Amino acid sequence: MLHEDQLVSELKELNNYLEKRHRVGGTTGERRQQAEQKGVFAPLSGLSGKEISSFFQGRPLVGVDGSLATYGASYPYVVTFFRALAHTTSSGSSNERIWVQEIFSPLLPRYQEKMEERISKGQNPDEAMAHLRWETLATLEAKAALQVLESRPRLVVFDGGFARLKMHAPQIWNELKVTALEQEVLLLGVTEEIATCSLAQTLIAEGEQGLPGLMGDREILFGLLQPGETYRLHEGDSGEQGRLYARFARHPQVVAVDYLRDQESVFEPALNFLYSITPSHGRGFPLWLDVVDAEVRLSREEVEAMIATCLDPAMAEVFLRPLRASREL
Repeated sequence: MLHEDQLVSELKELNNYLEKRHRVGGTTGERRQQAEQKGVFAPLSGLSGKEISSFFQGRPLVGVDGSLATYGASYPYVVTFFRALAHTTSSGSSNERIWVQEIFSPLLPRYQEKMEERISKGQNPDEAMAHLRWETLATLEAKAALQVLESRPRLVVFDGGFARLKMHAPQIWNELKVTALEQEVLLLGVTEEIATCSLAQTLIAEGEQGLPGLMGDREILFGLLQPGETYRLHEGDSGEQGRLYARFARHPQVVAVDYLRDQESVFEPALNFLYSITPSHGRGFPLWLDVVDAEVRLSREEVEAMIATCLDPAMAEVFLRPLRASREL
């Protein structure tokens, strides 16, 4: 048997399993009936230019996103570049960018202490670095959003949900929430890749799954909503934030939208606005967040250029340059 044959065989096995898994919970219509018992579907409406102006009332829109890129060999000989961007725009000519940037490296004394603290608690170096990276990125995004509130925007939309901000940057997140509520700034967090399992557990009982492992919300939601529709579970008033699911385009995959429960009664126009600016033939992600993502993203070329410009070549070779970079084949 050729070595590729084993891979083909295992991929076919995977495909058979996925087909069985996809049938769990019945047809899309049957799943929708189950969903209607646990929540509510609601239509979105495209806004006219006049309606958009009425919603924003001369105040700007803000998109917030962050990016990271790592250069180096292995622990501790690595450096990670972080940057967050809060990009403000409005129907007028104003256009502002707030950048918050930082580097992380276990070689720096201030990070050595944090790494050693986490390692002493049982984390291995890779786990410790991963947690510190996510903590740093969330903190920078929250800082950028907090700074941009000085421009009194109408709507701030994060690329990603609120949970990571609450978990990794709780103090700044709390300050951000309080300030936003005081200034009547709507906060939304849009998640493109849904990795949770809570909705699947609610809609499909464990005994009905018939297959090992947890089902994810992504597979349950695929094709469940109509274009221009949202779905929200009947969750009661528990917690400070809520989540709904929206299909902003024809693509059958949906996005998750986090919101503050204190703003629940007034955020419907914001959802309709996001629906209005999302290309119907795209993947269903709000266009402004794609613009911010493209601008904030760190490329490999940028990172290597900064290393070459700012570090002595000998120091980069001793401490950071991976040996595999010199491979000839």
